[in-house]
Amino acid sequence: MKLKNLLHILIREGFGELTPKISIIVPVYKVEAYLHKCVDSILAQTFKEFELILIDDGSPDRCAEICDQYASKDHRVKVIHKDNGGLASARNSGLDLAIGEYIGFVDSDDWIEPDMFEMLFNICVENNCDIANCSSEIHYKDKTVKNGGHPLTIHTRAEAMRVMLEGKLYDEVVWTKLFKRTLIKDIRFTTGIVYEDTAFTYKVLHQCERVGCVGKAKYHYIKRDNSTMDKAVKNIRIDAVMIYKDMLSFMNQHYKELSPMVVYKLGNSAMAVLNLISSNGMYKEHKESYYKVAQILNSYFKQTISQKKYPNTVKLLLTCTKIHPLFYKWIINSRT
Repeated sequence: MKLKNLLHILIREGFGELTPKISIIVPVYKVEAYLHKCVDSILAQTFKEFELILIDDGSPDRCAEICDQYASKDHRVKVIHKDNGGLASARNSGLDLAIGEYIGFVDSDDWIEPDMFEMLFNICVENNCDIANCSSEIHYKDKTVKNGGHPLTIHTRAEAMRVMLEGKLYDEVVWTKLFKRTLIKDIRFTTGIVYEDTAFTYKVLHQCERVGCVGKAKYHYIKRDNSTMDKAVKNIRIDAVMIYKDMLSFMNQHYKELSPMVVYKLGNSAMAVLNLISSNGMYKEHKESYYKVAQILNSYFKQTISQKKYPNTVKLLLTCTKIHPLFYKWIINSRT
C-alpha cells in the first residue's frame, strides 16, 4: 500500500505518467485557419484524462508548427510528423501510437463542446457500453442543421448494426463516437479511398457487446465546398460501391437479416455512379469504371429487383441494365 501511494505521489509530481483514459486522434492537413479552434476545444474538455494525438500529414502550411507549439505547452499533446498519406493513413498512425482505454476522433477543421468526451465516457462506464455516440451540428454556408433529440438508448451488437445502417440515431461516422480500444485491435482505416468511415465502423461494431447513444449535439461539423466527399463526386469514385459490396459479403455471413439494407445502399451507390458517368459526357473517360459498376449491380439483380423501396421506373432501369449495361446510359440520356 505504501509503495502504491509513493507511485501516485511520483506521478502527481511529474515523475511518471498515468495511462490516459482516452486517446483523441486528430489528422491535420491544410487547416491552418481552423486548427486553433479545433485543438482549443479539445484541450478545454471537462474530462481531463486524455492524450491528444495530432498527426501532421505533411501539411504544407503552418500546421506542423502550430501542432508543435501545442505540444510544448501541454504534456497531453503528442505530435506525429509524416509524409502526406491521406486521412485514413493519418488516423492509422494515431491508432498505432494511442495508449488510452478509449479512442475518439476529431477532424481538424471541426470543433467539439466542452463536455463531449466526459458525456461519452460516462455513457460507456455507467452503462457497460463498448461504444458511445452523440449527435452533431452540421454547419453549412447558409444554414445549420442540428441532429439528435433522442434520449439515452442502449443497443446490443445486432441492434446497433441495424441502427447504424438505418442512419437515424447514428451512422458510420467515427467523429461522434467513443470506442473501447480493445475492440479495434488490428482493424485499420482503408487507405486510398473516400468513405473510409463506412469501411471501418461496421467491423468495429461487430466486436462490441453494447452501444449507447444520446441525441445531444456535441460535435460541430463544418461542411466545406472542397471537402473530401465533394471531391469524390466530382472525380467519379466507385469506392462506395466496392465498400458496400464487401459489407454485403460480411452481412451475408454474420447478419443475414440485414443484407437487404446493404443491397439497397449498394444499388443506390452503383446507380449514382452510373448516373454521373452517363449524364456528364464522361463515358469514354470512365468506361472501365462504368462496366465494373454495372457488372456488380447486375450480379445482385435478384436482390435489387426485389427491393420494395424501388419504384417501377427504377426496377425497369435495373432490368434493362441486366440485359445490356449500355441500356442504362441510353435511358438516362434519353430523359435529358
